[in-house]
Amino acid sequence: MNVITAENLTKKYGNYAAVDNLSFTVKQGEVFGLLGANGAGKSTAIEYVLGTKSADGGMVKIFGIDPKKHRKELFQRIGVLFQQCDYQTEIKVYELCEETACLYKEPADWKELCTRFGIGDKLNNDVKNLSGGERQRRF
Repeated sequence: MNVITAENLTKKYGNYAAVDNLSFTVKQGEVFGLLGANGAGKSTAIEYVLGTKSADGGMVKIFGIDPKKHRKELFQRIGVLFQQCDYQTEIKVYELCEETACLYKEPADWKELCTRFGIGDKLNNDVKNLSGGERQRRF
């Protein structure tokens, strides 16, 4: 069974093709990676696969559904750690965790996860004051 199907994904910025007719499938249980130099379009491609941005052309299905049209349903089934996230300047770690948890029908215990990932003592800190590694461990 294909978990992800991407066909002819394309994104251009003027004459520059950030993603040029990218096609691939990922089967259930398969480990898949996109490799390339900085600026090769890896992050751009993933944003289109997840439906967080619109491609200029092509088609993507994850679990047989269109991620752009059914993003909330999709995000109930997958986990994503974005390369960069823009948060409110003064949001506290616990506030961000509560906000994120409310997006899921059956969220994990975020307090226990914060403790397990070594940031349980930083729940009242502003997210902007965490190190890059601590920010990535937030969920």
